[in-house]
Parts: sequence; structure tokens; C-alpha cells
Amino acid sequence: MTAPAERRSWIGQRVLRNEDARFLTGQGQYTDDIVLQGMAHAAMLRSPYAHALIKKIDYSKALEIPGVYGVITAEDVVPLIEPEKGSQYPRGGVWYYMATDRVRFVGEIIAIVAAEDRYIAEDALDAIEVEYEELPVVSDPERALDPDQPLIHPDAPGGNEAGVRLWDFGDVDAAFAEADVVVSDRFEHQRHSSTPLEGLAAISSYDPLTNQTTIYANVGNLGRYTAAVKALQVNHSDIRLIVPDVGGHFGVKAWVHQRGVLLAVLSRKVGRSVKWTEDRLEHLAASHHGTGRIGYIEMAAKRDGTILGCRMKLIDDQGGYVSLNEPFSLSSVIADCTSMYRFLNIRIDVSCRLTNRVPVASNRGYGRNQYFFILERIVDRLARELGMDPADLREKNLIPADQIPFNTPSGSMYESGDPPALFEMTKKLLGYDEMRAAQAKARAQGKLLGIGLVGAVEHSGPRAQGGGREFGLKVSADAAVDVATVQIGPDGKLIVISPTLCQGQGHETTIAQIVGDRFDVNPNDIRVHVRLDSATQAWSPSSGTYGSRFSSTGAGAVYGAARKLGDQLMQLASRHLDVDPADLEFRDGGVAVKGVPDRGISLRQLAATAHVAPNSFGMGSDVGVQATYRFTWDGPDPRTNVSAMIWHAALVEVDADTGKVTVLKYVAVEDCGRLINPMIVDGLTMGGVVNGLGWALTEAFIYDENGQLLTGTFMDYLLPKFSDLPELKMGHIETPTPYHELGAKGMGESGTIPPPGCIGNAVEDAIWHLGGRIRDAHLAPETVLKGIREGNTKQGGFNATA
Repeated sequence: MTAPAERRSWIGQRVLRNEDARFLTGQGQYTDDIVLQGMAHAAMLRSPYAHALIKKIDYSKALEIPGVYGVITAEDVVPLIEPEKGSQYPRGGVWYYMATDRVRFVGEIIAIVAAEDRYIAEDALDAIEVEYEELPVVSDPERALDPDQPLIHPDAPGGNEAGVRLWDFGDVDAAFAEADVVVSDRFEHQRHSSTPLEGLAAISSYDPLTNQTTIYANVGNLGRYTAAVKALQVNHSDIRLIVPDVGGHFGVKAWVHQRGVLLAVLSRKVGRSVKWTEDRLEHLAASHHGTGRIGYIEMAAKRDGTILGCRMKLIDDQGGYVSLNEPFSLSSVIADCTSMYRFLNIRIDVSCRLTNRVPVASNRGYGRNQYFFILERIVDRLARELGMDPADLREKNLIPADQIPFNTPSGSMYESGDPPALFEMTKKLLGYDEMRAAQAKARAQGKLLGIGLVGAVEHSGPRAQGGGREFGLKVSADAAVDVATVQIGPDGKLIVISPTLCQGQGHETTIAQIVGDRFDVNPNDIRVHVRLDSATQAWSPSSGTYGSRFSSTGAGAVYGAARKLGDQLMQLASRHLDVDPADLEFRDGGVAVKGVPDRGISLRQLAATAHVAPNSFGMGSDVGVQATYRFTWDGPDPRTNVSAMIWHAALVEVDADTGKVTVLKYVAVEDCGRLINPMIVDGLTMGGVVNGLGWALTEAFIYDENGQLLTGTFMDYLLPKFSDLPELKMGHIETPTPYHELGAKGMGESGTIPPPGCIGNAVEDAIWHLGGRIRDAHLAPETVLKGIREGNTKQGGFNATA
């Protein structure tokens, strides 16, 4: 008798994305595709000034235009909504999502028109008369606290300082007293955006008969559902949220709930559904930016290269308002504040300051690209001061694999990983030693080649926002909770409903792989739904895709639901086959006796019987044909991280005459635990690297002293072109987390985090012998030329009182 074939595992397979056909043939349904009966279209009047009092708004002439249904201003909004407050409120004041008595940034919403179509609504904006009284502008976050600067929220305590934090871990002063070498400098990371293909979009529809509002929006985080409910001062049952397909997200759409809330007020006023879709100019000028950060840093070390400690003074440009959860971008990285290095003494003093610019919030890599840019730039400077190769210095200070689990200075724990092996793979893929030789040879020929290395840690899931505080519960708001449902129909086909709100990450495929692996079914035969209708499916206040949490949280819910349904079906099969469940297994689309695959029952027959003759199993009529599982990550300690570890390396060429930087070769290596689908992981890494290279080389929001945005179109805010992309090599080391049954860690943002620091290190490496220094993350040609010209000019060094 031939032995049964070994059961195939679908996890770890490079399965082609099964959702692509739907998107590539135009069958996706996005918010803007939705048309409701009698629906109006909205346009938003925005401030042309960065800071001004609003003396008068007159929209009477707009109402006279045929096809205009109504207009709202703050006069309509303030009585109806609870304003948004930051995490250090009353610092930073409040935000009603549109201007009240004054405007605080160019592009702030003044009024919203609802009309028969968008064209009429846009024309009506021109008929609204607004009288402003211009005020002085806060344009420089470093000067925002100076006595001569205007107060942006005059009634808020703290003036223009919206947030302050001091983290002091270990014995920093002793570390610096012991040091043989101390290096310091000032670095700056610019504001930026993730520019998803689809802008923010929302439809609000108020029903006066039920007093319920239905909101359609491209939300990615159901914490924002709760935020909208809170803002409108109602219950979750009063707001039905529907999330269709989402065309890219990257964190910047998390705050689309604000627009949904304003449209809900407008819908109530005009008595019909109202749709608004953001155009590209609105997105660049008025959707949340990634945080701009100025960092003063000094690092202490022994002469042999042992890093002893670090001190930072960080100044964040918060913009004109403090968004929900902000200031947050620095808090998000504190758990990993020393990256993969062993030193335990670090002090981080943070001042988050209001300016007359667009508010900041989550963008891909949320606070990590800025932080690791500053940290890794000073590590390179330390290597120069010590006369060490930057790779040797890093290698000397990495956490050894045998010291993991490792407690970081903040008390957080890295539960798995192998930093030295990851670093070694990075050097090997780059050909580090060969590139150093090539660099020396090129320099002799007058060419400027540079090599950059950057490591980072991506916190991915377990301590993502769980909403505890939102409900007044005495539980951690950092708990990760998600939910999924797996069903089996009477035809034996499996259906998965999981509100991950996928935005292009391939969840329909990876979810099908997880479920297919449980039931030994081809993933292509499984239907997966990742959208949301809060009225008809299970969801959690922390459901969604953000913070690179899917693999460590959403996937866990799917795995749990599949396991739960599998256990239920095993019980039914054991009754049918008269075999102990422990002796059964899922095999080839059915349930069979282990080692005897010919003795079994197909899923189709089992499911059909369960649906139409449930009593036949002798277990009553309520037999299990679906399972819902609510997953929460359960580490041994609430401080445990599931953290992806990352190393990037780059080879660049710099033109000393023009300042142009060409990336010749790029390497991205990551440990994100067990890979569910390596092909999808590679795709997300590749996209992230391109995203990060754009921030490093071409993308920057630049304002003038009057608070006017100078880079508000794609002619000025330059995205990387396909022809800009370098040779890219990717690698993976899999150290599964022991605290998750799949062993997976989150990833997706990781590709974006190291590039600014990696390219910055590489460019400075290329021009160091010329006296060149790089202090800005945005390496446009003029920045590089400035770095060469200014050379060793001191830029202030460490400033603990800045």
C-alpha cells in the first residue's frame, strides 16, 4: 500500500494575489464609485492665509446659485460636535475640524457647500465672502516659543508648546562622564506625505426617521470610527460605517473621520446624502503631513567603540492643531529607542510645537524614519571620530542573538530576533567589502561613491491602539484586538469575513492561505471579504490595517476563527465516521482518518448535512457552520514587543558639480518572523523602499516665512520616477515570535523607515574627504551642494535648552 502523500502547507508559499484581477479590470469599488439616490456633492472653501482672524462669513450669494442645497460653517458645527483634543490636552487647544474664530494654516476649511454636482459646489465657493484680519505667522518651530511669536491657541496652557516629554533611561550622566569620546550635531527631517493613489473620500447620509447616520469612508483604522461617534456625541449604533475598497492609505487617511463628521452635519442640514472626494491639491495642502523634526543629539563611547549612552533634544513641528493621539510620533518609537544596539543609557527630551502649518499625524513609518535618521547619522559620526569602519562599529554594539529576549532601556522586550545574522546578510547582499574597494578605486578616478548602513526596529502590532481609554475602561489602551469570522456554506465552500480594511497589502490572498492551510483547501477556492459594514459583521474598535499590525493581529484572528471552525467540523466528522476527533485530519478538501485518506467525508457532504439536517449528528440542531474569533495578543509581559528588525544598505554616486545623487544599489533585509507569503512581503518591502527613497531624495513640504506652501503640486513635490529606482536586493531571516501561533510579526512600513538615514549616511560617506557634511534628510541637489560648501561648519551641536 502506498503511503499517503505529505500534506502541503500553504503558509510560506508564494501564492499569486487573487484580488489583483478584480482591481486590474476596474471591478474595485471605492468610496467615490458609490452613488446614492438624491446625493449631493460637497466642495470646501479653504483659507488662503496661514494665520488670520475671521471677522465675517457671508454665503448668502452662494445660496442663490441654482443647484446649491446648503452651506455649513463653524456656526453649524460647534453646537453639534465634541472637538478633537490631543493627548496632552488642554495643551494645544481643541479642533472642530474647521476654522472657528481664526484660521491656523493655509488650506484650513472655512465653509462647505453641498450642491447638485461638484462643479456647482466649486463655483459656489467663489460666491462666499470672507473678511479676514491677518495675523503674524509662526513659521519656525525652533522659534515658536520665543516671546515675540504669536500664540496660535491663545487660551491653551503651554503657549505654542503643545506637548512635552522627557524620557530618561539608565544613568545617562554617568555614561557621559565615563566616555572617552563624545560626538554631537543638529539634524533635520522634513515634512512629507505618503501620497496614496486615492485621496480621502467620504459620504454621509442622515436618516431623520431612524436618527441614524450612515458614513461611507476609506478609513483604515476603526479607532477612527469611535472618534467619529465621540465627535458626533452619539452611540456606535447611531453611526453605520461602511468601508469599501481603499486605494492606498499609509496612515494619512486615518483622519478621514474628520471629513465624515463634517459631512454628517452637512447632510443633516440639507436633508440628503453628501459626498466629498479630495483632489490632489487639497491632499498635498491640507491632509495631514508626516512630522517635521529637528534633532540635537550627542553620543558617548569608549575609545574601543563601545557605545555608552545618548542624549537627544527633539523639536517636532506639530502644525496648527493637535490631532487625535498626537503628539504621538515620538512615543511610538520609545519602546525601540536604542534600535538593535546594546547600550542602555538614553535621555530624550521632546518639545512638540505649534506652527501655522498643516497638522501632522500618521504617515507610513510614523515617527520612525525621523528618529532612526537622527540616531543612525550620529552613529556614523561616531565611527568617523573613532577612525572605525561604520560597519565594524555597528557590529560591535549589536545585541547578540543569545541575549534575546532582550529588555530595552524603556523596559520593552524584544522577544525574538538575531541582529548580527541580519546585519551579516545585509553586508553580504551589498558586497560590502567589494564596494569599499570599488569606492577607493572610483575616488582615485575622481568619482564620488558612498556607502550607507542603517538599522531600525518596527514595532508591529501588539501595543497598537486598542481603544481602552476611549470607553473609559481601566485597561491598557495598547491592547491589540481584532476579530474574524470563517463560514462554511452548504456547498462546502469557505468564506472569511475579516475587517482588516485592506489598502493594497494582499490580505485577501494571505487570509485565504491561512484558512486554506487549516482545511487543506486551495486558497483560490476561498472567498475573503476584508471590507466593513458595521451593521452586519463583527468588528473591534481596534480593527483595521495600521501600525504594520496585520500579520501579528488580524492574521491571528483569522487563524483563531479557522481553528475554531475546524474543531467544530471535526466534532461533526467524528460523529459521522465514528472516530475520535484526535484521529482525524483535514485532507484534500475533506476530513479523513489519519494515515487512511480513503476513509473520510468531503467538506461538501459534511457542510450540506450540517446545514440541512443538523440533528443527524446527534448533537442537537445548533451545530457549528461558522466561527467568530476575537484575538488579542498574549505575550508573557505587557511590555513585550513583536518587532520586525531591519537593516538597509546603499551604494550611491554623488556629482560634486550638480549635487545630484544616484542610488546605484540598495539592499533591504528584514526579520518579520514567519512569512505567510514571501512574494507579498517582498512587494511591500519594495514599495516601502521606493516610498522612503522619495523622502530621502525628492519629496519635501517647504513653506515660506508667511506659512505658504511652496511645494503644493507634483511639479514641486516630486515623487520618485521608475527610472530613479536602483538595483534592489531583498533578504529575510525568519525568527518566529514564540508568542503567536503563526510566528508572524507585522511588516509593511519597514521599507520606508531606513532610507532617509541610509542615503544620508551614504552621501556623507561620499563627500566626507571633501569636508562635506549632511545634516538634512531631504537630499535634493541644493542640499548636497550646501553640505559640500559648508563642510565642517558647526551647526550648533547639542543644545539641551533649544
